[in-house]
Amino acid sequence: MRLGIDKLVKALVKLDNLLGRHHIGYIVVGSLADYLLGALTTGPGDIDILVSGENVEKLNAIIRRKRDIVVLVPIRWREEGVIKGLYGRVLLDGVVIDILASVQLRYSGKWILFSYENLLPCTIETRLANAVTVRVPCPEIQAVADKVLGRQDRVKAIEDIVKRKRSEVRVDYCLLTVSH
Repeated sequence: MRLGIDKLVKALVKLDNLLGRHHIGYIVVGSLADYLLGALTTGPGDIDILVSGENVEKLNAIIRRKRDIVVLVPIRWREEGVIKGLYGRVLLDGVVIDILASVQLRYSGKWILFSYENLLPCTIETRLANAVTVRVPCPEIQAVADKVLGRQDRVKAIEDIVKRKRSEVRVDYCLLTVSH
């Protein structure tokens, strides 16, 4: 289900304020990142954020104490097909927020680490509806994630954006392979 962008923005502003008060940095990934990069023309259905693995326990404790946040899935290690890492899900003002940390995606026979620390230097700062400034992965990084997750329509749109802007980010600088 696609949500109105206004509803997403309001939830993201609340989330941003909460994380800011506790000095927890995050990167917006997933469908909202695709939307902000111009690869998704309809409003996203949820908010996905990537945080540092070091902040997971702190974040679990914070969200358990908040009355306006419903914990749907506590943040913990999960493995599912082409993705593994720390994952949790909460509901804030009717918006689903997926929280990820130390995520590894299987791509071209290797596990690639998508961590907050590795991706932060390869992010773009963008303002959402004049309400909140967020960081999203550069288009090249987001395209790799979309390829792994089978979102070929978004990959094509991002590749078109990269060509038009002549962006040349060294993806290998930001993504580390992990042997498992």
